[in-house]
Amino acid sequence: MKFNLILIKKNKKKLKKLDLGKKLLFSMIIVFILTINIYAQEVVDMIVAKVGREIILVSELARHINQMRNAQMWDARMTEIEILESMVENKLIVQKARELNIAIDDRRITNMVDAQIAQVRASFSTEEEFFRELRAAGFVLSDLRQYYEDLIREQFLRERLIQSEIRSRIHITDAELLVFFDEEQENFPIRETSYELAVIMRIPSASSETDNEALEKINHIKRLLDIGEDFEDLAREYSDCPSGRYGGDLGYFSRGMMVEEFENVAFDLSLNQVSDIVKTDFGYHIIKHTGSRGNEVQASHILVMIRETEGDIEVERDLLLDLKARISNGEEFGYLAMMYSHDENSKENHGIIREFTQEEFPPWFANDLINLEIGEVSDVLIHQNILYLFTINQIIEPRPYEFSEVNEQLREILMQRKQYDLYEEWIEELKNEIYVEIYEDRLNVFRRG
Repeated sequence: MKFNLILIKKNKKKLKKLDLGKKLLFSMIIVFILTINIYAQEVVDMIVAKVGREIILVSELARHINQMRNAQMWDARMTEIEILESMVENKLIVQKARELNIAIDDRRITNMVDAQIAQVRASFSTEEEFFRELRAAGFVLSDLRQYYEDLIREQFLRERLIQSEIRSRIHITDAELLVFFDEEQENFPIRETSYELAVIMRIPSASSETDNEALEKINHIKRLLDIGEDFEDLAREYSDCPSGRYGGDLGYFSRGMMVEEFENVAFDLSLNQVSDIVKTDFGYHIIKHTGSRGNEVQASHILVMIRETEGDIEVERDLLLDLKARISNGEEFGYLAMMYSHDENSKENHGIIREFTQEEFPPWFANDLINLEIGEVSDVLIHQNILYLFTINQIIEPRPYEFSEVNEQLREILMQRKQYDLYEEWIEELKNEIYVEIYEDRLNVFRRG
């Protein structure tokens, strides 16, 4: 659904997150250094702002502006004072976060820094080229690491503080949403021509023969375990679960995280005990209890899935073809949907899903649905082994949106608007709490020449 309302004032002061790109970002760092050198040659570096005990220099502002330009975040309408004010805001937030001792996961920061440096390295054809560029910029690897660590740490502090000081204070009631809907309705776009779509969906189930084949395989694995073969080796060889590559290890989990049949057995086993065969909706399992801590257990398993075969799929295809013929002979699509569809969300409503614009049609069926006439039934369509018949009940002409269709989008817009207002108020509070001085006249250096 396309529903883009221009209802939120643009916050020119608010910092955007930097695009920590690949080689572009590395080149950007080099440009920063060159920029600082140019300014050092032209003017004596000056303080342009004080924030608490910290300062912002002309060279830092120049570096930040080039940072934005090279990251394609610069807008020609931006001014140096706007960028400086955003830098001041960021320092205020980081200082406040440090004052409140907001905790940061250092290991996560290290992992993100490692990943970012790996991205930068990967953008060069060789390691030698990477280090050559680094040396040419006057950097060593530790400088680059420190740059990313400072940047990511500040972003984490900022996000955590904004979450605790602003987002957590915003609450939106349904009554507010209705008032907002009424006030802004004239600004909403008109809903495009839409189509009431109905479906009969069938999910193939494995035949008894397929089930028996899976059961025979899991029994074979159990016999191998009973004569002493290694659980982890058998999991790697036979298990259909991705955990098989790790010897079947599922890690620790508490009750409610696994399907009931599985977890009941896992929690009843003693340490290193291996279960009998357990059947769930996923297939047949053999479970081994490998550890406990508090209310959690650690388990490994071997899974043999009960996969539907091409023959099972053909059974459902034949059924849908028969239903399509019955509809052609006069039976109602909606009645047959209630009788045969596996889609629990739509079957009780005569198969009706909802209204879709053409752009909202499921992409894997879009071409088939666009060409349907009212009352016409589609061919049997299949996606990920699930089979469908569709029909279009009616075409709805362009009309205004109803509240129920846009309430979630409205909630997000109202949330952003409230967040913006609270952010502005909060920044002003911080400015009263933490000393701030901006020397706007010293920005003339950017206008020379």
